[in-house]
Amino acid sequence: MVCYLTTVSTSAAPKQVVLHGDDGQRESHPVKIIFDTDMHTDCDDAGALAVLHALADRGECEILAMMCSTKDPYSASAIDAINTYYGRPDIPIGIIKHRNGVKLKSKYTEGLATTFPNDFNVDEAKDAIRLYRDVLENQADHSVIIVTVGYLTNIKDLLQLPAEAGHLSGVELIKRKVRKWVCMGGNFIGYPAKDDLALGNENFVRDPLSSYYSISNWPGKLVFAGREVCSVPSGLEIGEDLNKTSVDNPVRRAYELWFGGVAKNRHVADLVTVLYAVRGLRDYWLIEDKGYMYMLPDMTFKWDFAIDKDQAYLLKKEVNNEPNDRYIESVLNELLISFPKKGN
Repeated sequence: MVCYLTTVSTSAAPKQVVLHGDDGQRESHPVKIIFDTDMHTDCDDAGALAVLHALADRGECEILAMMCSTKDPYSASAIDAINTYYGRPDIPIGIIKHRNGVKLKSKYTEGLATTFPNDFNVDEAKDAIRLYRDVLENQADHSVIIVTVGYLTNIKDLLQLPAEAGHLSGVELIKRKVRKWVCMGGNFIGYPAKDDLALGNENFVRDPLSSYYSISNWPGKLVFAGREVCSVPSGLEIGEDLNKTSVDNPVRRAYELWFGGVAKNRHVADLVTVLYAVRGLRDYWLIEDKGYMYMLPDMTFKWDFAIDKDQAYLLKKEVNNEPNDRYIESVLNELLISFPKKGN
């Protein structure tokens, strides 16, 4: 088990943040992020998007594109509404077109899509796998971090994207352009960790074929943010302070609709995933970086140390023999309720 310390230069200009990644190397530019979300079942997807925009406002990341991994007809418009509120209405959003995908009724996406300003047009939107290709092709080698906080439908399709005239295959494009995939998913129980799905694992089980294929065939670095550090039973929750933000805030409204009234505290699964993707371990977490997830088609898995496949999962960090849960919550909460610098 290895832990790396990540620091931020306080003298860096807003758009030239100096970071130390998990590999100890200095990053002289904002982290380039592609954000892939299901944005329909849980309000923490909206919370994660707020955290991502707040980090972009601080110059810590550049949001290249967003992908929607659900067939909910309002999800992409809800994403666009949040992007618009944060002053980034032109972030391209890829959707599942002419393909199968998960479609469930959401408590909040229609409310965001129909109430808050956005100009998402499904007819003009690109298929997510094509947008992945277009964006990745225009980035420097080994520069992009993909963050998934939902189903792995788009990741599987990217991996299976064939080479075409003038274009690499999806696998080769990933090998060349992607630095790391950060995935919210998994219940890392015991040591060696295993998962019997007793806690549930919606991100994997609702499209199991995509989950199995993606995790088994990913050709690069893969880090999991499991439930133990960010969802049930982690004990971490924030969200009620959204009531202090403007009523024009669509993220606040997402939490209100999800809870059926007033915004309340909710787990921080997707928020933690974004924070790690942008800032790395810092003094937030430890990491198990040996071995790999040996997954079965039924979505159960065990962590196998026999082979090292450049996979890892986050672990809680203790201070004075106590988990630093309240510290992580305070960091996330500050970002969650930040007023957008480029917003309305």
